[in-house]
This record gives sequence, C-alpha cells and structure tokens, in this order.
Amino acid sequence: MTEHDPPTSTNPSEIEALIARLKHGSLNNQDTLLVERLLRLLLTLIRVVEQKNTSISRLKRLLFGPGTDKRTRATPATSSNTSSNDAPSTADEPSKPATPEARPTEARARRRGHGRQSATAYSGARRVVCADPEMAAGDECPHALCRGHLYDTKAPAVLIRLEGRPILSATRFEQQVLRCSACAERFTAPLPAGVEAQKYDPTADVAVALYKYGAGMPFYRQARLPAMCGVPMPESVQYERCVAVAARLSPGL
Repeated sequence: MTEHDPPTSTNPSEIEALIARLKHGSLNNQDTLLVERLLRLLLTLIRVVEQKNTSISRLKRLLFGPGTDKRTRATPATSSNTSSNDAPSTADEPSKPATPEARPTEARARRRGHGRQSATAYSGARRVVCADPEMAAGDECPHALCRGHLYDTKAPAVLIRLEGRPILSATRFEQQVLRCSACAERFTAPLPAGVEAQKYDPTADVAVALYKYGAGMPFYRQARLPAMCGVPMPESVQYERCVAVAARLSPGL
C-alpha cells in the first residue's frame, strides 16, 4: 500500500464529503472549524500510520504538539519544596541518594581510554632503536608498480616488552688464561669495555637499599628471592652493602 492509496478501514472521500456538509450546515463558525480541524487530523494520522517508518514519538507530536517534559518535572519539585515546611526531614530523604548516583555517572562520563599504561609512562625502560636491515630512508618503494621513495615518518611503532628478573642478577665473566710453556707466564684476557673488576656493582647496592628501606622488604626475604633464581645474597652481605651506600651518601659517618 502506497502513501496515496486509500486506507482499508476509512474512506477519505466520505470524510471530505462530511467536511463539505458541515461547512454548509447550521453550525456556527467555531464549531465548524473545530470539526474540520479534527477530521483533517484524522486523515493525517491515517496517512502516517500507513507508513512503515512511523514512530510513536511522531504520533505523539501530531496529537499533543511538542513535549514539555522539563517544565512538568520542575513543577512538582517546586510544589514539594513549598509544601514541605511541616516535614523537612522527609523531603530531604529522596534527595540524598540522588547525589551518589549522579557522581558515578559523571565519573563514568569523564573516564576515557582502555585503562592501560601508555608507552610514555615507562620512563625507565631501556630504549632500543630497530632499523630495517633491507630498507632505509631514500630507497625506492619495494612495490613494483610504485615509483615513490621511502622517508622516515619520525613516528616509530612502539612495543613495550616486560621481562621478569630477580632483585639481583649476576653475570659470570670467564676470562681466557694463556700460559707460556717456557717461562710459565700467565696472560689473562681483559674484561669487556665498561666492566670494572669488582664484584658488587653500584646498582646492586642501591637495589638492596631501596628494597629494604624504600619498599620495606626484610633482608631475609631479599636473600630468599634471589637464591631461588641462583643468585645467593646473604643477609649479612646485604647489610654491609647498605652501609657502603650510606657511607657514599654521608661521608662524615
């Protein structure tokens, strides 16, 4: 059924004829205009109902005009405030739970993102720059049908990789020792560049002190955790390393 087809339940021609008879009848002008307006509204509603995409809100606007929900909600609130002089405690009760409900709604509206840490939050991460071994800036595009050239976007793709390690990690340096068969002189290979010939690195001393006095981890727990990972560190040695850190920070002690 199209928009111009007559509805099955009502014949529009009969309604139009009734409107014409009313115009020539004995009714006064106001009644005639009112009846005519209602009958034409009926015709409009019939056409609207025939459309499949008609919504209830559209029918409400045709029947009652634009809504006035805000003004109708404010009127009982005002009247309740003026009439609540005798019982102020009962009037305040419904308003109390409204405040906690509104605050979580505002908090949810302000909350954005997925709740994960951004790449910039890992300021202590070790930075490794990865370059393509086969392509570089200025090279031709690898696509056969493209004649363009590659350039650096200055916006690298960032991957944060977390690794689990004990409180202290140990590195075993095995220096090759050569010996002369005639004079029996021994020649030991040097350590890699930047590695000093000392057992305790300053970072190890600082880690022990931070776990003890910064995180509140006792020495016996610090000794147990590295020992499970193959790096023994007795409690007495941890105390000695903390004393060394304190001596570096306060030379007068």
